[in-house]
Amino acid sequence: MRLLGCVSNNQCTMLLYEYMPNGSLDDLLHGKNKAENLVVDWMTRYKIALGVAQGVCYLHHDCDPVVVHRDLKPSNILLDDEMEARVADFGVAKLVQADESMSVIAGSYGYIAPEYAYTLQVDEKSDIYSYGVVLLEILTGKRSIDAEFGDGNCIVDWVKSKVRMRNGLVDVLDKNAGASCASVREEMLLLLRVALLCTSRNPADRPSMRDVVSMLQEAKPKQKQKLVRHDEVVVDFPELQKTIIEC
Repeated sequence: MRLLGCVSNNQCTMLLYEYMPNGSLDDLLHGKNKAENLVVDWMTRYKIALGVAQGVCYLHHDCDPVVVHRDLKPSNILLDDEMEARVADFGVAKLVQADESMSVIAGSYGYIAPEYAYTLQVDEKSDIYSYGVVLLEILTGKRSIDAEFGDGNCIVDWVKSKVRMRNGLVDVLDKNAGASCASVREEMLLLLRVALLCTSRNPADRPSMRDVVSMLQEAKPKQKQKLVRHDEVVVDFPELQKTIIEC
């Protein structure tokens, strides 16, 4: 998000950022703006997912030293009047020199990579895991933590358990995004595989953000004249299940 200026006096110091009229991704998926249906269509969700990936890719690959966000989540993703995503809230972001990681507590429950529990360190791969969780929220319309998932489970556990089931995908993809349309569902499944790769338990198995952007661009949705409901879709279940096993 662009910093436009600052104001400082004896009482306070304020930063002036560009105005984001559509609020946050969290508002649109889960909060007060959900009823306004601003983010129901798949093309818009894809656009937001790609925009966030490009923003994090810039932090990881175009900044020197590397910037790790450390608290990527829907409430930190703001949307302008064109529904372009802006990665915001760098309150816990950290500049990282080569071969350096951090041991400072950072991140939000439900978005923190599992290795943090035993390493207490975060790096670029931690951001990639968090992005994978955000992508799962975009695809499912569900929060990262929900009672529906069961005690001790998060959205990652829930999605992986569903994908292992032959008909589980029906419950995973958000129908409000157009998942009842066969062609849209196929496109959403391509991004689901990216999300599963990003949330691999082994950090080394997660792609770089540059690779994530490339995969998302290859999965760009086609413009559709009309969404037609169709209950049959050709899905490469072995490929998805293979991704689950590898993750």
